Order: sequence, then structure tokens, then C-alpha cells
Amino acid sequence: MKLKSRMPTAGVGSLRSAHARCMKEADGSLLGIALALVAIALLGCTGNIEPGPDERPPIDPGEAVVPTERNPIGPAELDDARRIRRLTADQLFASLEVATGQRWSDAETFAGSLGRADYVEVTDEGRELSVTFDKLAGDAARATCRAAIDADRAAEGDRVLLRDIDFAERDDAALAGNVQYLLLRFLGERVTDDEDPRLAPWMRVLTLRAEDATEPLTDLEMARRWEAVCIGLATHPDFLTY
Repeated sequence: MKLKSRMPTAGVGSLRSAHARCMKEADGSLLGIALALVAIALLGCTGNIEPGPDERPPIDPGEAVVPTERNPIGPAELDDARRIRRLTADQLFASLEVATGQRWSDAETFAGSLGRADYVEVTDEGRELSVTFDKLAGDAARATCRAAIDADRAAEGDRVLLRDIDFAERDDAALAGNVQYLLLRFLGERVTDDEDPRLAPWMRVLTLRAEDATEPLTDLEMARRWEAVCIGLATHPDFLTY
């Protein structure tokens, strides 16, 4: 004899009613959420909402754009590859000898003050710019340039600083040609145009005269002017640093 279990009819009806009520309530909740999202979207499109702290108002195309202020002071410590270095003591002596043809007589006396390492107390070559370096580099330039000019004045040929002219030359084109040669010799700057602005300061040293001057320049005065050009080139930052 088999027993058949049957769910009461009233129980099934109650479950169906409860399910229908749940579905109706869920549909109502979803509809409410959807309406709320639509309202928020419409408010963002048409409402008067102030820009947040990280937002910027739109820029009028007719107005000039003011660049953002930046700190003009860079980092205090630069990488070694970006740091300007001056010549070491031996590099300075060698460069002056190549450029002027003269060895500074006080080189060994002041080598230590210019940063040469003695490997007893100082083991690193000095490469920092300082007042001492500026003063001694100027002394070395004045001494070697004067010796070079005196040697050129005494030489019959093969001059070092005045290669293709002599101290009696007064023609501007010839003077400019020798300045071009010195710019290449000292600074590595190749100038081929007599109107190049890089020639102007050196040409003024050679040609500037007082308004009331009537007598022509003597060869000795021209020698001193060429000496001044030599000193200016030998103390130029492009000659002393790299």
C-alpha cells in the first residue's frame, strides 16, 4: 500500500501570493532607483553646480592664457654630468701654453692653490670655481699673454698671436681676420663673417679711440691692445670651464 503525500492546496496558494508580493516590491524598488539616477543625471547636465576644488572653469578662447607659476630656482645639487667644471691646475697651464705658446713661470708655485692634489694631504683635484682660482687664472693669463706679445714683436716670422699680420696693421678687415683666428685658437669658435657680432667686443678693443685723438696709434699701443684681447680670451668662461 503506497502512501501519497499531497501538499495542501491552501499552502501552495499562500506561497504564490507571497512570491507575487515580493516581485512587485522588487519592481517598485528598481523603478525608484532608476528614477533617482535619471534625476541626478539631469541635475548634472542642467543644474548650477560650482566647480570642485580640483576642477577648473572653462577658459574663454578670447582671453589670454596665463601660464602656471613655476619655481625659478632649480635643485641645489646637480648631477655630475650637468655641473660646470673649471680646468684643473695642470689643464690650465697646458691650455695657456698651447694658446699663447708660453709657459707660466709661476705655475709650480701656485699649483697647489689652484687645486692640484699632492696625494699626501689632498687626494682630489680641485675643480670648483672660487675667488682664488679667478685671481690666479687672471695672473697666469696676463703673464703669458704679455710674454706672447713680446715674443711676437721680436719674431721675424712664425708669430703665435699675430699670425698673418704685424703690429703696424690698421686695416679693419685685416684686424678682424686675426681676431677670427684667435677666437678659433682660444675658444674653438669658427667665425668666418666679418659682420659676426662675436667680433664686435674684440674689435672695439683694437680700434676704439678718444674723440679728440688726432695722432695715429703707435705699434707699441697696438701691441698692448692685442695683449688685452689675449687676456680677455684667456680669462673667458669658455676657455676656463667645460
